[in-house]
Amino acid sequence: MSKAAQFQRVAMDALELAEEHYEVADAVATLCIHAGIAASEAICIARLGHFAQGQDHNDAVALLKSVDGGAAKHLTTLLGMKTRAGYGYNPINAEQLKKAVRAMGPLLDYARR
Repeated sequence: MSKAAQFQRVAMDALELAEEHYEVADAVATLCIHAGIAASEAICIARLGHFAQGQDHNDAVALLKSVDGGAAKHLTTLLGMKTRAGYGYNPINAEQLKKAVRAMGPLLDYARR
């Protein structure tokens, strides 16, 4: 959970410090994605005693869905942006950035319960 909180804190700090959000959109979205993944792992560990450790993110979504369908939807939203934000040449746009921040929040909130 501490990793999730670190990623979230730095993502929000970057948004606050940037003169323009588009300057940090890919980095912030990537931090949101990693925060969501870490929170999802914390949720699964707390509720199931284990988390998905394979390379296929669909396994993580399926495992999280067995705990909470809404949380799994948030993780799916984040994972759908992972390649574009982290590796793509096409930057994350303002709407996608908002979605990333919105999807990250509930996952961390759920993990903190």
